[in-house]
Amino acid sequence: MTALDLDFVRKAARKRPATGPVRSLDKMTMLQLARRTVIFTVDAAGIAALMDAARQDLPGITTNRIVQTVTNHNPDVFWAIARKDHFDIGAPRGEGFLAALPLTHEGTRRLIDGTLDTKNPDLSCITRQSERPAGIYVWCIHAKGTLVAGIPLVLQKFSTPLYQGINIFSRPITKEGLRVLDPLGFSPGARYDGLYAPHLQMLDRSHELPPMVAAEPVDQVTVQVVRSMEEMARVMAIRSAVYMGEQHCPFEEEFDGNDFSATHLICHQGREPVGCLRIRYFADFAKFERLAVRNESRNAGLARRIVDAAIELCRKKGYRTLYAHSQKRLLNFWEQRGFARMQGGREFTFSDFDYVEVCLDAARHPARISLSEDPYVLIRPEGQWDVPGILEMSAARGAAPLTSAG
Repeated sequence: MTALDLDFVRKAARKRPATGPVRSLDKMTMLQLARRTVIFTVDAAGIAALMDAARQDLPGITTNRIVQTVTNHNPDVFWAIARKDHFDIGAPRGEGFLAALPLTHEGTRRLIDGTLDTKNPDLSCITRQSERPAGIYVWCIHAKGTLVAGIPLVLQKFSTPLYQGINIFSRPITKEGLRVLDPLGFSPGARYDGLYAPHLQMLDRSHELPPMVAAEPVDQVTVQVVRSMEEMARVMAIRSAVYMGEQHCPFEEEFDGNDFSATHLICHQGREPVGCLRIRYFADFAKFERLAVRNESRNAGLARRIVDAAIELCRKKGYRTLYAHSQKRLLNFWEQRGFARMQGGREFTFSDFDYVEVCLDAARHPARISLSEDPYVLIRPEGQWDVPGILEMSAARGAAPLTSAG
């Protein structure tokens, strides 16, 4: 759902022949005007204002709530655009925007085969801010007049090492949208993983990577809440290998009776379970425990990703104080994730290792769960409060009729 206003390009193009020089003129005009443009991120109110303004021109675009939900999931999704001479750094206000979806391998496949609902995308198809995507979809553009020059600036944001070499896809729905994509290097038709979509445009950036890197398969690392006994069995296998096998922890000490009063996260690399973490909840804080990564998968940043996912989950549940026991030798790891030794924190020993208390004072999550939520939100699966659940779908059946007994 892409729309652009290229009046300034059309006017400039009229002064030149309608053949080859138009493309050069578009590029030249873009570069000149980009110097007068700024891009920046905005808060929920800023997103709502820009979406409301865009809806006057594009009445069919998605809701503010969905855009905010996706932006909470990955802040790199939404970029505001403004003219430099209108921009006040003390009170930044966007005049236009570009929104893009960094997609997982499955999300990119679904985009190409047409099964991705781009008006209400499944968050499992969108990467987190620290995850490398398989593809980037230009979700929505609303940039009138000279603001269109901010589009290349946003695309430059997707040239950092995390996004380098990732192809960008778009589905323009206006002639103006087609005109702006052509000089940027987009071409008709999109390919991914053996699939082809003639209705999409694609900016091929595979040449940006060295051949060795380009040939590597997409690293599908996922961290999610354990939801089945099979996944719980995988968690127990990981912990047995790490704590009992490597650290010689007795069974009764590793499986301490708290596993059924906790939330468990499991990390997969592809289909292989490689790491886990346990979270227990108290009145004023959440406690991280039993972080484990299999020996053969260490030094790949997986522990960091597991802890970051746990922090995000607890922030959405409304917790600001996050607490953990760090082995002394691993204190640096927790400090890199934002934790610090508690003031007056105690040192203690259990299961043959020395520990210290560490704590993280997290910022309030803008989309944290509260009693004001719709009741259906509160009965959705843990960690998936942004996605309609099976119970609210059952509401379509209505209430069962009352029957008398006897």
